Amino acid sequence: MVKGFGTDIVDIKRIDTLICKYKSHFKSKVFTDAEIAYCDTMADPAIHYAGRWAVKEAFYKALPVTCQKISSWKSIEVITLQKPYGKPVISVCSDELKSSLETEGISDYHFSISHERKYCIASVILE
Repeated sequence: MVKGFGTDIVDIKRIDTLICKYKSHFKSKVFTDAEIAYCDTMADPAIHYAGRWAVKEAFYKALPVTCQKISSWKSIEVITLQKPYGKPVISVCSDELKSSLETEGISDYHFSISHERKYCIASVILE
């Protein structure tokens, strides 16, 4: 049963500007070490950072209010599984959030990321 749905759209240039202006301070505030390591290996890291930003925002919007209160940027991470699949997955990093999600009966997360020229969009469904 669907327990939450969220969506977000982000301007890729906005994220690129934040990265250029604040460098590692911005990255380490918003993204996990694994996300930074992945994005920084890409030809255009800003696209990948923007996609993860959109997923984090969409995930937050999908959360019940009880879970939003204890969620932060690094409560989840979007990691990409190794080839041949290469499919990104959401991993909940916060034990407190994991526990709260269990209490709310949420055990599965589905999402999609897409980008086109200037924008990145993500949608998240919590079950």
